[in-house]
Amino acid sequence: MTAVYAEADIRRDRAQTDDDTFIALTHASGVRSHLYVSATTAQLGPRFRVLGSKAGYVKHGLDPQEAALRDGTRPGPGWGTEPEDLWGRLGAGESPVTGGGDPVPTLPGDYPAYYTAVAKALLAGAPNPVTALEAATTLDILEAARRSALEKVTVTL
Repeated sequence: MTAVYAEADIRRDRAQTDDDTFIALTHASGVRSHLYVSATTAQLGPRFRVLGSKAGYVKHGLDPQEAALRDGTRPGPGWGTEPEDLWGRLGAGESPVTGGGDPVPTLPGDYPAYYTAVAKALLAGAPNPVTALEAATTLDILEAARRSALEKVTVTL
């Protein structure tokens, strides 16, 4: 990451934290990523929308693992898989937002594997699934976004 620009607002009455945020990231390659997060929108947009010069990918909805855990389901066969009607869509021409493109199976998530790897790192000295440097880099980006929003500037990293 080479630069971060952010806008963050508290829009709800009595809210204690930002509830509407935009972040623009400039990567070392020159590629830009735009991230939108809002708890105040009247209509949810796609969870992911990746646009390129030749195709686009759109994915609605959340990872099913959290809802499954809340419903009392425990990891086992088929854990983290989604039905086809929730898959993302990839294509060019007609917008994936309106049903264009081809369905792309969502790779199943595996929260338990992550926490198993953390336990092995702590208890047996195995490699940590997220290095200290990766965690620190993430914090640097988040701090740059906060500074950008407060000072209304683009922060160079």
